[in-house]
Amino acid sequence: MAQDKLNAHRPSCTLYNSVISPADKSKSADGKRRLPIVGAGSPPSTESDGGADPERPPWQWVLIGVTATFLAWLIFAAAAGAIVRRLTTETSPSASVWLMSAHGAAFFVSGFLGGFLVGRLAPKPAHRMTASVGAITAITAWLIAATQGTPGGFWVWFLLLLLMCTLGAIASFAGGTAAKRARKAQATPPSPESTE
Repeated sequence: MAQDKLNAHRPSCTLYNSVISPADKSKSADGKRRLPIVGAGSPPSTESDGGADPERPPWQWVLIGVTATFLAWLIFAAAAGAIVRRLTTETSPSASVWLMSAHGAAFFVSGFLGGFLVGRLAPKPAHRMTASVGAITAITAWLIAATQGTPGGFWVWFLLLLLMCTLGAIASFAGGTAAKRARKAQATPPSPESTE
């Protein structure tokens, strides 16, 4: 009788009855009560009806690669600059050549890694997508340097832009190609002769 009075004052909400009030259907085979799972009544989604994450457009993969390349380049350039400054004196004429070479090598390595990242993670990486990673990174860095008021004529800046874009595109293209080859090697099963 007391239970009937208590049930009379409870709201007749389906959610309340299924979550709060004990029900036999919430008990499992071992007799323990289980909490209901939210959304358990909805049918499981499949990839064909759009249940999986939507595929990223290529420009997003390029942006991810540019960000990774730029961050890696900052780290490698700082390390390369510190090593060159430690090995050479600032007054020697070859110090600036070594410093520029170290920064160029750091940019090439980071461009390779950015292209490799995009080539490895993007579902359908294209050569122009991986090559544009390094080129866009070079253009971004060139714009930052050009707006800082660094001295140099128009032709110096133009040639620097061409050099950086070419170096960045080649590096990230090579990284994307290496990633595609690694993907293919991982996807192909080993031949029976190689296992023997």
